[in-house]
Amino acid sequence: MIFKGGMGFQPFGKKFTFGWLITAVALALTLTLGFLFALRVFDGGAGRVVVEFSKPDQVFVGQPFSVLVSLSNPSNDALNDVKLSLSVPEGVSFLGQPEDQRVLELSIGDIGPGSVEQPSVNLIALSGSQTLKRLATKLSYRTSASSAQFEERSVVDIVVAQSAVNLSVGIPQEIVGGEGFNVVLQYQNVSDQPFKDLELEIAYPSAFSFIESDPKPMKGNNSWKLADLEKGESGSITIRGRIIGPERSFFGFRARISAELFGRTYTISSQVANLAIAASPLFLEVTVNENTDYIAKLGDGLTYSLRYKNNSDITFENLTLRAQLVGSLFDFRTVSGKGFFNSLTNTFTWDVANNPKLIVLGPGQEGSVELSVRLADRFPVRRLGDKNFTLKAEAQVESPTVPFGTAAEKTISVASLENRVSGALEVDASGFFFDAASGFVNRGPYPPKVDQPTQYTIHWRIRNYAVDMLNVHVSSFLLSGSRWTGNVKSSIDVKPTYDPSSGRVTWDISSLVANKGIVGEIIEAVFQIENTPAVNQIGKVIPLMNRTDIQAEDTFTGLTLRNSDVEITTELPDDPGAKGMGHDVQP
Repeated sequence: MIFKGGMGFQPFGKKFTFGWLITAVALALTLTLGFLFALRVFDGGAGRVVVEFSKPDQVFVGQPFSVLVSLSNPSNDALNDVKLSLSVPEGVSFLGQPEDQRVLELSIGDIGPGSVEQPSVNLIALSGSQTLKRLATKLSYRTSASSAQFEERSVVDIVVAQSAVNLSVGIPQEIVGGEGFNVVLQYQNVSDQPFKDLELEIAYPSAFSFIESDPKPMKGNNSWKLADLEKGESGSITIRGRIIGPERSFFGFRARISAELFGRTYTISSQVANLAIAASPLFLEVTVNENTDYIAKLGDGLTYSLRYKNNSDITFENLTLRAQLVGSLFDFRTVSGKGFFNSLTNTFTWDVANNPKLIVLGPGQEGSVELSVRLADRFPVRRLGDKNFTLKAEAQVESPTVPFGTAAEKTISVASLENRVSGALEVDASGFFFDAASGFVNRGPYPPKVDQPTQYTIHWRIRNYAVDMLNVHVSSFLLSGSRWTGNVKSSIDVKPTYDPSSGRVTWDISSLVANKGIVGEIIEAVFQIENTPAVNQIGKVIPLMNRTDIQAEDTFTGLTLRNSDVEITTELPDDPGAKGMGHDVQP
């Protein structure tokens, strides 16, 4: 029985093993198919697109080049809605597009199974010679087997060589002011392609005086058409001029070659060269009120001094000095000095006709001349932007005597001085009894009566001239018998506050732009106080509030500006309704 039972169990085991095998195979097949389906749908497109680049081995700065992007579809599925995004770094631009455009989007469409698309992009390197520039692509698409969006990213490096057209600017390192000198512009096409319709331009410093050039300019005095420039071809342009400037000052000459490509002008080569003004044998210095960094204010009296000295071992003869005053705050009606004044150019001139000391100036000798002028009492403000006023004096000394070996017609030295003018700040403190326009109703008798409270409104108005200001602080004290009612308002966000322990009223404003209260809306605060006269004040005009002080930081000069207005009394001179009435305290 036991054996049979055992024998009865064995067939059952065989059925179980066979069934399990079938189940396992089915499960494995299901998982495999599911995995393949998932791989097909969620694969992210790996291996579906082959991205390859065709590009030059190297490119020149300023020379257009093309990058061919080959998009191959080796899969059995069509790629739909294919889009290519190409990103370029600083120094590389898309031809025909704005220079600062960094990304170009291309719509490719569909790429069928086994098909290839080869979009080409025209580029130009505008800077970064002897560097690598990395271009990046992002390819997005869908497959015919899925609605999912796939992306693939690639990069390619471009070797940027030197500029396609070499350009050099040859000038002396140092000259004496007023001395003639040459600027030599040399150029050569070092690329493997010709260039057409090139233009060479040079930007001169403002102090440069153009004399001539070879060849002559195409337009103005700083532009030449180079026409066609074949591979390896070179050329040069020689410019002659002079500069008059302060000694130890530097002047830059900026030259560039540009080309018209795809409707846009591109700079394909540029260079900058600097020239220094050597110490002149004639020294010149300008001061105002015995200072070089003097900060002036409205109504100031100014004395300009021009000090000159012979720093050479030769004698200069027949010296002439000039000083031109530049600034809208000078009151030229007040100019005085021992020279000749030209009111058309606002220039003072001293020469041997009005100053015999200028006939000769021996080695090591020095001298000085002076002029005086006053400033206007008000700023010429017409709009908010009329601010940060300055005063400038441009001086020059010259002599027909020229040191040996100097290529100049005369010896010249120049100097200039520019000084800032501080702004102005005003506060107008006024009191009113009849003041319905303020929105506050003042109660009580006027003229005031002893032991009876009378209310008044106090107005603070701020005017800020010619400079932006920070940390504006207005303050005053309520005097004996006066109290704060709590009624207060302001034309700006910040209102005055009251400290009952000290009786002090303050108004703090973090900043004010220039000319507030002169142009546009007035800055004003209004608050109400109440005063009860005492018996010992009968027959008197009594003070309500102390002097009002204002201060602020001038952001242009860094100075702290201060001003004030007189105390406010029951006389109320600013209140038209109070005129003709008694102001004394009544019994």
